[in-house]
Amino acid sequence: ERWRFPIWPEWNDADISAEKWDNGKAGKEKPVKGQISPGFDDPEGKIRLPASLKVHSWKRPQEFLTKEVPVVVQNETSFDLVSANEHIFCCELMRWIVSEIYAVWRIYNENSLNSETPTLVWKPWEHIYALSKGTKERIPLYNKFGKYVLKLYWMGCWRKIIVDDTMPFSEEENLLLPATTCQNELWPMLLSKAIIKLANTSIHETGQREMEEFTVLQTLTGWIPEVIPLQPEYLDKVWGLLKEIVPEFKLPEKAPELKMTQDDTNAEETKDSELRSEVSPMNKLSDIIEKAETASNVSKGL
Repeated sequence: ERWRFPIWPEWNDADISAEKWDNGKAGKEKPVKGQISPGFDDPEGKIRLPASLKVHSWKRPQEFLTKEVPVVVQNETSFDLVSANEHIFCCELMRWIVSEIYAVWRIYNENSLNSETPTLVWKPWEHIYALSKGTKERIPLYNKFGKYVLKLYWMGCWRKIIVDDTMPFSEEENLLLPATTCQNELWPMLLSKAIIKLANTSIHETGQREMEEFTVLQTLTGWIPEVIPLQPEYLDKVWGLLKEIVPEFKLPEKAPELKMTQDDTNAEETKDSELRSEVSPMNKLSDIIEKAETASNVSKGL
């Protein structure tokens, strides 16, 4: 029973246009002034994170962003998914989510990113829909009720996946989903929640990997991945192939001049040491002779 999952409906723009973005609860009573509107709860329940991440509590944006106004997207030209997420990189799934978002970003936008006025072809937040009518204007808005729809590829077509805005936190109050350095941005968490839903269909507790053959890249692009497992008996062949096609890294050799200079320095230090050792007895002998002559002159005077 724990592995059951819904067959998410195929994507249809008309469904998004007709979507209701409130909490979906009966009753039309308006909340009292100053009272927080009841949020939307995902009917599929809370997402199940990999065992490497221990969830202690769930919070909505207005609970953990007390000094910031939540937005889905703050920075529309770039993002940093590494600096704020080191505490979740112990989780294989989180590493893959972050790295493959970056990979798709670079693949689609590599040429435009180098231009003075970049025109971005692919933006990760454009997979998120909220308070929209399914139009091509793709800046998702913050929904105070917490209901969001995501468009991801799964089982041969684009699917409609609904998530709420409750976020998992550890006992140390660390967010357990990827986030950018813009603290009030929600798109990485919302996108990750939907991806995790799909990943949970492929995760098996008996496997050595958290993800099995699930790929984040396919959910974001629809591309069909080619998975080439490395069997132990072929490791030598794979290593040989890599040595043939990948340039071998070699440490740069030290310049001969530097080596000679070092040798000369050592030789000079040795000579100085020997000279000091030779001069020291001579100085002592001179002192002895001088003292003897002084004593002789004194005795003659007497």
